[in-house]
Formats: sequence, C-alpha cells, structure tokens
Amino acid sequence: MKNINVIKQGTVINLSIDGKLHKKVCGSAHEADSFYKLVLVAKTDPSDENVKAIRCYLNEKTRIAMEAGLEVDPETNEVYLAGFNTPVPMALVEIIKEYHENGYPMDAILNFWKLLMLNPDTRVRTDLFDFISTHDFVLTDAGYMVVYKAVYNKTVDKEASAFAEFISSQCLQVKKWSKSPNAYVVYRDNETEDLFITKKKTANKWDEVEKGVEILGVLGELHDSIFNGEENVKDSGSPMYTDMHTQEMKIELGVPVKHDRKDCDANPRMDCSNGLHVGATAYVEKFVNWHSGENRTILVCYVNPANVVAVPITDHSKMRVSEYFPFAVANWDGSKIDIIEQAYFESDYTTYELGELEKQLAKVYAEEKPIVDAMNAEKEQRPMSELLKVIETRLVDIEE
Repeated sequence: MKNINVIKQGTVINLSIDGKLHKKVCGSAHEADSFYKLVLVAKTDPSDENVKAIRCYLNEKTRIAMEAGLEVDPETNEVYLAGFNTPVPMALVEIIKEYHENGYPMDAILNFWKLLMLNPDTRVRTDLFDFISTHDFVLTDAGYMVVYKAVYNKTVDKEASAFAEFISSQCLQVKKWSKSPNAYVVYRDNETEDLFITKKKTANKWDEVEKGVEILGVLGELHDSIFNGEENVKDSGSPMYTDMHTQEMKIELGVPVKHDRKDCDANPRMDCSNGLHVGATAYVEKFVNWHSGENRTILVCYVNPANVVAVPITDHSKMRVSEYFPFAVANWDGSKIDIIEQAYFESDYTTYELGELEKQLAKVYAEEKPIVDAMNAEKEQRPMSELLKVIETRLVDIEE
C-alpha cells in the first residue's frame, strides 16, 4: 500500500509517494484545489487507480489528456484513446491540449485520430500531425482532411463545363455563408449571358421578361443533377479533369480517385514517387503555376488519413495518398486559393466511406488480413484485434 503525504501552499502542491517527492505548480487556485482534493482521496484510499490519477496529473500533457477523456500510462506517459492500444503521438496530445484549453469541439481531432489509427504505417501515424500543424489544413467533423489538387480540365463541351464549374463554386460560396444552396436560384442575363445567383424568394417576385433574365433552376438541385447520382443519370455537362503529370487519369467531382496502396511509395525520403499527390495551398499554388494553359483548375478534395501513404521530408506541403475524393472546384484567382474553412459535401464521402469500412470489416473477419501496406512502409506491428476495434468504432461514429 502506497504511503502518501501532501501539503498545499497557495497554488503549489508538494507531495510524496512512498518517500519520492513531487512538486506541482498549478496555473490557478481552482486547479490547485482540484489536484489537492485528488491527492487527499488517494491518501485516504491509495488504490492503484487513485495513485495512477495523481501520477498522470503531475504531467501537464497527460493531465490535459486525462481531462479530454484519454487514458495515460503513468510509467511511460504514453497517451491512448480510451479503449485502444495505439499510443497517441505527443504532437497530437499538444493539439488536444490546445483544443481543450480553448473549449474547441473535439470531434474533428478525435475522429481524425480514429481514422489515422487505421493507417498501417507507423511513420504516417506520427508525422501527419506536423504536416497539418504547419500548413493550412482543415479537418471535418468526421476526421477527413481538406486538401487541394491541381488538374487540367479536359471536358470537350467547354460551355457545359463552365456552367458546371460555376454551379460548384457558387455552392461553395453559399455554404460559406452557412446557407442552403436550395434557397438560391441560378439565372442568366439575356443581354450579357453572364450567370448569377440570387435568393429564391427574391426571384419569385421577378418578371423574367421585364427584367431580361432567364431563371435556370435551383442552385442545389442543379448541383445534384450535375454531380450526384449514378453514372447513367449524371448530367452530360459534368466536367472531366486529368492530372497535370501524366494527363492520363480520369478525375470527376464526387468520384473517389484511387491507386493501389501496394503500388504507392511510402518512403518519406522520396519527394516524387508512386502514388497520388495532393497538398496544401502553398504546394498546389506553386505547382499549378509551373504549368501553362487556360484549362488549369484546382479541385478541393477530402482525404481519409488512413489513406495517406507518405509525407515527403523535403516538402512538407504535399503528401502521397492512395485515395482522395474531389468534391468541388476551388475559388482560385490565378495566384491564391480561397481556403475552404469547413465541410461542405462531407456527407457524400461519408456515405461512400461507410460502405468501404463495412467491406474492410467483413474482410478482416473472414480472412484476418491487415490493411494493405504500401511499398517501403514500416510494417504493422499491432494485433488484428486493435484494427478490428478501430474499424468497428468508425462504423459507429459514421452511422450516428
């Protein structure tokens, strides 16, 4: 049984556990009172659980982690998401500390970690936090990263493509206003043939002939008709894109772009290698300006952190992935990207991801095979039970 002694002097707590002295300088009187009461509980009942709580509280990072609902090993100071065995990188603990202290919602960062735990490469699970901390990355509530991709528009029908890109960009703009695209209509000026949007309730009062305009439809419905649904019911004006490197890929909005993970290069020392390349604004703005032509376009994409293959050491503004989900055309003025600050079409990808996770879960149950490794990856060391638990948790998170 542990022998615990403690004395409180203002915001300073001095205590000993079996003769070993510890000192905790608290940031406030409230924190000091809370910790002092915690020690008094352990002094009265020095159970392993109560002593563990004291040890964890003595470390600032682990204290914040505990308050955020994470678990801490007092011997190693490693932090875990409750119920899991994969250690949380300390870079993430710092982010959790910041979120907790500022009262930010925790869903995005915790769901990001649950997805990243599915990534079979230890290096990615550790390095990706430096990546998102350094650059202007946004995480959606479901845990996806919002990234960018420079492409060429290869649509033959340029007029239809221009219309589709207008619809996509206006949907982004309206959602940035926290409004519904179905509350707006698209109209054409009959004289200039320029396209505009306005509120539906405003357009309902117009006399189209007198105003010299043609109302083309509801913004949200037009977006769905162009980009959503099965291939055979998509609008023929849906734009088609290709990559700037090989110019052989087929890229469509609302359709995941994939590359076999086993054929992707996970070596972070390789700047350019096998895999799909996406990045932060700094990388994409530079990359798109390396190329000439009127058909340059930047797409906004989601990336599941489980599908990140490598973050090149020499260029931390881009990464290699095995899959990304392009969902909109970025607002780009030729030099700067208008950064996307929240999720807009996350539900489209979440629905797809649910099906993919269910397939993965069924495969693990049937064959007990781990997630496919990329080339040059650090091999998975965790037991299959750990990955199985993460997949099941993600299924619950997405369905809720």
